[in-house]
Amino acid sequence: MKRWLLSRIMRLDRIYLVITMSALGVLMTSCDSKTTTDTNTAVEVEQPKEIVESSSKAQLAIAVINSDTILGRYEYASKLRDDLTAQSVKFRGILRQKESALMAEMQQLQAEASSLSQFEGQTRQRLLYEKQEKLQLKQDEYSQKLLIIEQQYNRDIDAAIKEYLDRYCEDKPYQMVLSNTDLGVIRWYSSSLDVTTEVLEGLNAEYQEQQAEMASEEK
Repeated sequence: MKRWLLSRIMRLDRIYLVITMSALGVLMTSCDSKTTTDTNTAVEVEQPKEIVESSSKAQLAIAVINSDTILGRYEYASKLRDDLTAQSVKFRGILRQKESALMAEMQQLQAEASSLSQFEGQTRQRLLYEKQEKLQLKQDEYSQKLLIIEQQYNRDIDAAIKEYLDRYCEDKPYQMVLSNTDLGVIRWYSSSLDVTTEVLEGLNAEYQEQQAEMASEEK
């Protein structure tokens, strides 16, 4: 009877020990889980200040202008194009006069060829060739002059636009202004970025003010 009771007590002690260890295991797992959750929560909430600042700096404020529109409607650019056209017309007029005079001499030589000696004919023909070469050199000279004038005008227009954008962007959040043309590399952009109209209005307003000041100084 005593042995049976002792065995019974020992068996109950083992069951109690197993239950106790299982409870401790559950409790420890729960604590570990809570600790992990709390740690994760702390990491998510307390982001380093450097990361936040770096992410903020990485976002650039960008604006877009359409260069074709600017060059087509900017009054200063239109004036320079008109000046270039006037120079081209002037050079073409001079060349046409020289060409007409040369053609007239050639026709006269053909008409008088039968009455000229061989020496006279060759001499006049050589002179005509020399004039023709000079005319070709003059054409090349005028073409080069027009190219230089056009390049200078383009530099002047670019400088005027850049100087205006320097002032335009002073009180704007833009860190970059891109140029979009019909043949440009920008394939798509939000219309909210396009500041072409504002820039064009400002450029023309400044140009008109400059012209008004020049007119008033000449009076």
